[in-house]
Amino acid sequence: MFFLANVLVSLLLTGCTYEAMEVHYSPVTCAMRGSTVTLPCSFTPVIPVVRVRWCVNHPICQGITPSVYESWTIRNNWRYMYLGDMERNCTLQIHNVQTQDNTTFRFRMEAQDNAGHFTGTTGVAVTVVDGDPMSVQSSAPGSVSEGAAVTLNCASRCSFHQVGVRWHKDGHALPESGPTLRLTAGRSANYTCSLADRPHTTSPPFRLNVEPPRAGGHFALTVANSVRLLIVIIVVAVLIIFFMVKWRKRRCGTHEGDEQQGCEPVYMNTMTSGTERGGADGQKIMMCDPACQ
Repeated sequence: MFFLANVLVSLLLTGCTYEAMEVHYSPVTCAMRGSTVTLPCSFTPVIPVVRVRWCVNHPICQGITPSVYESWTIRNNWRYMYLGDMERNCTLQIHNVQTQDNTTFRFRMEAQDNAGHFTGTTGVAVTVVDGDPMSVQSSAPGSVSEGAAVTLNCASRCSFHQVGVRWHKDGHALPESGPTLRLTAGRSANYTCSLADRPHTTSPPFRLNVEPPRAGGHFALTVANSVRLLIVIIVVAVLIIFFMVKWRKRRCGTHEGDEQQGCEPVYMNTMTSGTERGGADGQKIMMCDPACQ
């Protein structure tokens, strides 16, 4: 009786354990052959995990099922890199995607106790293509002005990370090899992009229409600059006049009676040379600073 009770408790605990454990995958992934693709994944264990595996073509990924990644060995295929850990993250990265990767990948976690073993049976399906026609997307879908900065992106429905891209302008190859092309609009032209060494992936031509600068706009800009310059000149002239007047008043002072400050009285003898007369008889003449006139 006691034995049966322990079995029932064990079964109940095992059932609760499996219900608590989960594995969450990314949506279905499409990747170009030769590219690098990342499969985001997370898991929820209920007891400490001691082993993790990624396998293909097996519903529960257990026993002697061949694995593309196995945490207990160091002889894993270099194309499959585990970016996760033993706690929550189970992300797998596949390098140089090949045709055999066109399958469903599943993750399995294992603990010391069998109750901690769990496989995410839904898995994540990877679709491998040899190349679909690309498309060119522009940061300026309409017409642009001459001299404007434009960014063109080579895009696809499938991941093509780490696959070279070739750009052409009016049929002539450009030196850029990345998925993004940055340029300064010079003239209208047709742009295409494709995956390196895969002419069948060439995108439809994208027409970049470039408009010359408007004469009216240039004239308006010139007039505005001229008005600003004239205002600056007038302000500078007013300031110069103001400080000159202020300096003159400080040097020459103001009129007081018949005499003006900044001037000196000078008496000149108006008698003829044959007449003797003492004192300061004569005519008073004011000698002033020329700056105060």
